Amino acid sequence: STTVGFEKVNKLPKLQRLYGGGASADFEEIEINGKKFLYPDMNTDESWGAKYEGQQVVTWYDMAKWEAGGKVGDPTTSEWKAPEHDIDDFFETGVSLTNTVSVENSTSRVASRVAYTNTTLTGYMPNSKMTKNVVNASIKATSPSRLLTTEANVTFLNQRAKGRPETGYGDNNVMQKFVQWGHRELDMKQLKDLWRFPDGTQATWNRTSWDDPTPAYSNNPYWSRYMNYEEDSRNRVYGTVGATWQRQWLKLQYKASLDFFADRREERDAVGSQEQSKYSETRRQQYELNHEFLAAFDNQFGEDWRVGVNLGANIMHSNYSNLVGSTVGGLSISEFYNLKNSISSASATNLTQKKSINSLFGSFSVGFRNMIFLDGTVRNDKSSTLPSSNNSYTYPSLTASWIFSELIGKPWLTYGKLRAGIAKVGNDTDPYSVVTTYTQYTNVDSSTPGYRLPNTLKNDDLKPESTKSFEVGLEMSFLADRVGFDVTYYKSTTTDQIIPLSVSGTTGYIYKVVNSGEMENKGFELALHGTPVKTGLFEWNMGVTLASNKNKVVELIDGVDYYRLTTAPFKVEVGARKGDPYGVIMGTNYVYDDKGNKVVGEDGLYKATDGNENLGSIFPDFTGGFSNSFKLWRFDASVLFDFSKGGHWFSTSYMWGMYSGMLEETAEGGIREDGIVLKGVKEDGSANDIRVGGQEYCESIYNGPAAQSVFKSDYVKLREVTLGYNFPFKAKENFIHSLRLSAYGRNLHTWGPDTKHWDPEASVTSSGNVQGIEGAALPGLANFGFSVTMKF
Repeated sequence: STTVGFEKVNKLPKLQRLYGGGASADFEEIEINGKKFLYPDMNTDESWGAKYEGQQVVTWYDMAKWEAGGKVGDPTTSEWKAPEHDIDDFFETGVSLTNTVSVENSTSRVASRVAYTNTTLTGYMPNSKMTKNVVNASIKATSPSRLLTTEANVTFLNQRAKGRPETGYGDNNVMQKFVQWGHRELDMKQLKDLWRFPDGTQATWNRTSWDDPTPAYSNNPYWSRYMNYEEDSRNRVYGTVGATWQRQWLKLQYKASLDFFADRREERDAVGSQEQSKYSETRRQQYELNHEFLAAFDNQFGEDWRVGVNLGANIMHSNYSNLVGSTVGGLSISEFYNLKNSISSASATNLTQKKSINSLFGSFSVGFRNMIFLDGTVRNDKSSTLPSSNNSYTYPSLTASWIFSELIGKPWLTYGKLRAGIAKVGNDTDPYSVVTTYTQYTNVDSSTPGYRLPNTLKNDDLKPESTKSFEVGLEMSFLADRVGFDVTYYKSTTTDQIIPLSVSGTTGYIYKVVNSGEMENKGFELALHGTPVKTGLFEWNMGVTLASNKNKVVELIDGVDYYRLTTAPFKVEVGARKGDPYGVIMGTNYVYDDKGNKVVGEDGLYKATDGNENLGSIFPDFTGGFSNSFKLWRFDASVLFDFSKGGHWFSTSYMWGMYSGMLEETAEGGIREDGIVLKGVKEDGSANDIRVGGQEYCESIYNGPAAQSVFKSDYVKLREVTLGYNFPFKAKENFIHSLRLSAYGRNLHTWGPDTKHWDPEASVTSSGNVQGIEGAALPGLANFGFSVTMKF
């Protein structure tokens, strides 16, 4: 099979195109060779500059060309205008090519398969590419007596990538510079044509002054992509070997599985960048080895009863290590990326984590007349990450089901099943959470190392986490499976969660690992399916899924009502608060009067609460999807929509994009000329009539309530469209047994987001931060592709 894929940016923030960059509408008057020129404020990385009115100015590009040419003659001038090549022209069309070949062979006693897949990708970011090779081999053999079966499968993956985009609030995330801190007159073609001077130094728009091209705050985006890129490589091997002996009702089985990877990551900031030059290298290695033994009994008793019993054991051991080296004080020699090139002695840290779990497990299944079933399991784990007094924990489950359609026997009822179950699950923690140990942090002299305690106090009395759950469900289908549904309700309670709780600094620590809290989850899942049309030539199948989960922090620890999970770079944090859903955004809110109106202060800007409040949960109220698939003759097609309702996220890009005059709202509606009157009431309760300046209002998005940058995460998305055609072949008469052509499109359109600038899904998952916090989201991508699959 061969697949050709394309990825194209289809969602970018809406940026204003009326005003250029700078701190004010005034140009600086400079003198070169006795002549006067107007020069924009290129040092300030904001766009509160002059309106585009055809002024002739010396831009950064004019200055850079003049300097690159040896300052011969006078610099040229350019019209002060919106860019002909805006940020959408920075991104390229990504192209991927995937080829797979597999060979299979089967006899009465041996079956084998070998497959090889090669993928090459040129990404949508300049200077980005990836190559991946995957080889898989498997074999299964049966002894002449048919009692013993042996099998093995192994997969090897080799992957190399260059130029993965930086995510989050970072110096070389181009989206931060395009949306949060930048100039709106910048032309991408000019930035690409001249991002490096002949002497190798950087040519950037963000000059320290008109006669000093040193970067002030921002790199040229092409410098970021071609000089400050990352590289990584990974080799991974995983597979299983095993043997099974089976005779009549008894089966004995042994399996060993291994998952191993080793990877290397390199990151660099070149000499001449706005930030200090550096080079870092990370090497990681991990393996997990499992041995599993199983004895299974399964037999029919008479015509009514079937009983199965399993007994087994598992031994798991994992080992993880990493080594991180980084230069200190910058690089001595340009473009020589080696830890030896560090100006000061390079720093290095290494980590090893080992973990083992020994398990015993068993299960039983009892069936009566293929209608009533009772299934139970029990498992005991003994974990190395818990103290010896508490390292063994047992968790059982019991499930009952009744296929009542076997009893009713009505032609309109195809299938009906009622099920219910209860379960308890245990969980351990990360390695080294029990014993407090010292860490070397410096050398007192050439021979004496210094050690210190960590900032987290470990706990030698930890208990395993525990989750108890209940579930009930009903599954039914009708009219020869033409329509049906499956609905499930569940509830679970988790206690003794293992968390690093904040403690008073007077203890000598910042955190202490404790068992605390109780969290409740409950919800439902509903799946509907139907076949509205089914003929010999045409078939239409459809499905709808809905899911809703409500979580609640019931308890934390005695005397503690709030636990901070993580902080954003600015303004807000995500936490767990007693009585609220898990994962709430905490920040300053609007001040409301008793009628629910937002209150403005004497300056006409929204007032903010004195302390943080709950600004919304990061998790949606419900999610779902709607799928349709069609078959017409040899054609087939499918369309998939999915959606999310409820949930919130905080946008750092919106906050700074407004503050710095980049987003469309900072210039539309005459806001810069006429100002704005915010909707709300004054402190005396009267309607607000105070007009504030546009820049003053936009900057208040940062200075005012954090709630101004919190959005709902609702959306409806056209997730995927596929179309295929199967060519007719008679296998016995042709070398080619089958041939299929297909095409697909993914992430094609999004409806209903709370802000026009970002896809609420991509704004979190590609921002490099925790869920609910957007740092500098990468653009939304649409994917298209074509596939050819042949069998011989």
